[in-house]
Amino acid sequence: MDIKRLGAIDIGSNSVRLLITDVLDYHGKAIFKKDSLIRIPLKLGEDTFSTGLISEQKKEKLAILMQAFYGLIQVNDVEKWRICATSAIREATNANEVLDYVYAKSGIEIEIVDSKEEARFILTNSIDELLEENRAYIYTDVGGGSTEMVIFHQNKEIATEGFRLGTLRNLSQEEERAEWERMKDWLAEYCKDFVKISLIGSGGNINKLDSLLRRCGRIRREELVSFSCKLRKMSYEERLLKYNINLNRADVLLPAIDIYLRIMKLARALVIETPIIGVADGIIKDLYLRNYMPVSASEADKVERSQITGKQPA
Repeated sequence: MDIKRLGAIDIGSNSVRLLITDVLDYHGKAIFKKDSLIRIPLKLGEDTFSTGLISEQKKEKLAILMQAFYGLIQVNDVEKWRICATSAIREATNANEVLDYVYAKSGIEIEIVDSKEEARFILTNSIDELLEENRAYIYTDVGGGSTEMVIFHQNKEIATEGFRLGTLRNLSQEEERAEWERMKDWLAEYCKDFVKISLIGSGGNINKLDSLLRRCGRIRREELVSFSCKLRKMSYEERLLKYNINLNRADVLLPAIDIYLRIMKLARALVIETPIIGVADGIIKDLYLRNYMPVSASEADKVERSQITGKQPA
């Protein structure tokens, strides 16, 4: 059996994740098995979304972290890897300075991806088996600095978009209102003909909520509303102790719930499917497709989901 070991580093607004995954070629179908996931709560978004730039302290910590992760990649015999940064570095006024500093200190090159590329990583997560043909799905990733959304219907991508709404982002009331209006208009345009709509959530926040609520893959809207009410009645310390939430997650969990609930209301969705996947998973699958599948990079976007799931492209 042919086995490839791949790695992905996702530099987000709330944390930096290293994912190492083994990919097995089983009778022509790629099987992805997570080997390890390490998450460090660096919270770059606290800088970017308040001051507009990454601080010297966070810049130095990022360089140290990249050195450590590179060591782990080498020790684990990872064949290929990719390091991607999203909105926190993407929107920082000193982004180039940060990337140059990290490279000088660690020899690591960080790639900044735009919101469309971030959404494309979401698309590579093989979710076809979750989709019912008579229902529309809105794939949603709520991060620290942005919310990425992809609409599916009848196993086809209808639209993708990114919004400047996140658990760490500080917008003026006018800016936030305008961004929610933009999302409302976007959803109205692409979802107006759908009667049944569900959300598919990805990322650390919704995965943690699934674990806390013990829902094993599906969270109902009323459950989120109830849990939000419980959290608001508790002190910060009570939340940490009762639910065993770590410090960095406790800061962003309520804002994440608020964003998900508002999206559910706008989209008329009653359920969030939680398959426990994120951007790093998409980076891994994209790596595999582009390096080991017998197609060119230009063809990859057309067939990636069908190749990974073993289904034939239309």
